[in-house]
Amino acid sequence: MSTKLDFRRLRYFVAVCELGSFSKASEFLNVAQSAISQHVATLEEDLGVQLLVRQPRGVSRTEAGERLHAHARGVLHALEQAELDVLSLARAVVGPVMVGFNYTAMEAIGLPFIRRVASTLTEVKLRVIEAHSEIMHQWMLSGQADIALTLVPPNDDRLEGMPLLDEELVCLGTRAMLGDRGPIDLADALRLPLIMPGRTAVLQALASDAEVRNAIAARVYMEIESAIPLKRAVSAGLGVTIQSAALAGDEIARGELVARPVVNPTMGRTLYLVSSRIKTASRAVMEARRLMIDVVHEAQASGRWPGRWRDTHLETR
Repeated sequence: MSTKLDFRRLRYFVAVCELGSFSKASEFLNVAQSAISQHVATLEEDLGVQLLVRQPRGVSRTEAGERLHAHARGVLHALEQAELDVLSLARAVVGPVMVGFNYTAMEAIGLPFIRRVASTLTEVKLRVIEAHSEIMHQWMLSGQADIALTLVPPNDDRLEGMPLLDEELVCLGTRAMLGDRGPIDLADALRLPLIMPGRTAVLQALASDAEVRNAIAARVYMEIESAIPLKRAVSAGLGVTIQSAALAGDEIARGELVARPVVNPTMGRTLYLVSSRIKTASRAVMEARRLMIDVVHEAQASGRWPGRWRDTHLETR
């Protein structure tokens, strides 16, 4: 659509209107007074209306001039905002970002996430911490983490837990101890030497049914809180564990461990991306959050983190 208006003429016109004279507009814009006068005169000629009344000590606006001035100010402001928005996107994202991982998430996507941040958010100072989910919620509330991946939803209104994926748990063990068959009944898994984290909250994340949790807790003969020592103990044939297949993706791929889905009952849990409801997120935190969603989704799509992807979060990205 063609128009007789352009940015320079509008800018000159608004300056004359608001400063009250061509001479003051000339000083303010650092443009020759004759050039400003010519542009305004051409604007009036093109529109076919008188916009300004020239007076010995300045100018006044006609009714048409008042209308155009009101429109012109809005147009110039919109153009300025558009420029600022584009420039802000062009500038590098900077600032600190503190990210918390539960143990499964660290093993499954910790390194891919760190690599993605390093390659795309080059000016961001990343801090990564690892802990059980309930501790992560405390760190979120105390400000020690900006976003976190947890396996239990937060129970505090100051935190928001967005579900990313649902997964079914497996029994992990060596082929010699666990065999290489399909699903395994929970009762059969509990007849094997069981190695588990000792925290009650971990068992709550594994099973919502208290009877199932109690059955598992009663059969645990060795408690190991950290993921890497736990996997090493299982790989050494000291026992089996009930966990996410994502916790031991590399070991399963190398054939060091076998993963058998637990059935009767099946056991599942949900991964949550936790953020603050009361703290305004910086652009760096928002970009890191977006990358986190992408990396988890890629892990799910590739099979590294087996589970059902939740689509409800996509509108919030």
